[in-house]
Amino acid sequence: MLLSLASLFQGGMSAPTHAHGKELEITVDSLVPDPDQPLRVLYRVTVRFAGDQDPVDDASVILTARSVGEDTAQPPLPLTQVESSEGVYVGEVVFERFGDQDMHLDVQATLGLGAGSVDFVDEIRPEPVDAALDAARRAEAERVASLQLLFGFEWWPDAVTVGLRAIHSLAGLAYFIVTGLVLVFAWLGVPARRPSLLQRLARWFLPVAGISLGVLLLAGLYEAAFDAPVAWPGIYDLDAMLSIPYGDAYLVAFALKVVAFVVLVVMAVRIYGSLKRWAADAAPEEDTATIAVLKRQTLINAAIGLVVLADVAVVIYLHYISHLGVFVA
Repeated sequence: MLLSLASLFQGGMSAPTHAHGKELEITVDSLVPDPDQPLRVLYRVTVRFAGDQDPVDDASVILTARSVGEDTAQPPLPLTQVESSEGVYVGEVVFERFGDQDMHLDVQATLGLGAGSVDFVDEIRPEPVDAALDAARRAEAERVASLQLLFGFEWWPDAVTVGLRAIHSLAGLAYFIVTGLVLVFAWLGVPARRPSLLQRLARWFLPVAGISLGVLLLAGLYEAAFDAPVAWPGIYDLDAMLSIPYGDAYLVAFALKVVAFVVLVVMAVRIYGSLKRWAADAAPEEDTATIAVLKRQTLINAAIGLVVLADVAVVIYLHYISHLGVFVA
């Protein structure tokens, strides 16, 4: 019965809001389906992302009603998602008396990505509402509720995302430190007082570079899903990305990061092979051929590092202006 009546809703309350850096469009509608039962009211809540108009599905939407001036509220009502309408939630409230009702709407997003609430007043009247009266009522005072999604700092996804960002940065730093040492040794020579440093570097290069690149890959895959300009599954949802402002430019910049990462993996393997041969030489300072190869390889690696640094700055910039573009679009 509830689901079949959901299509009868008209008008209502609508306002754009923010959710985890993304703008939402929330609409709250109410309807008295039976004029003989004016205390029985149906509510419909529609939740969509304002940028790409994708519905917000599988959320927990709870509605609570309390007569104005009273402390006792009716039991919380979980709204049911309409199977045939994505992002649409409906529920029926039976009020005890006529008059103004304080309404409280609570939303819990999926995957623990956010929570929010909104309060508004609904006037419950005994007289039936016809089309003319309802139009005059809307013209007199449009009921608009602003849904402000408030996100507390919790272990998921906030602490996890911040932690992975830090680990991502440290992994990148570790990779360029270990490859930077090879560059220094190749161009400036191994310190005469510490000739064993070359063998130590050759021994530790592969584990440090391999772990660093592996962490960069895993953290990058996570951030692409949970720290992209659009909601989960993030950048993997190409249609959603292409629907937001500057989404196509963001995808190009992100693709460049992927290409640069592959090149860094190739360079790490080649640098390790040359470094291993150089460290195994009985007189490494005289192995000019290997040194020349290492000079070329480490320079290419450093150049790719600068490209990655610039590309990361562009990705971050596009991330923020994509949200700004939603506001001005």
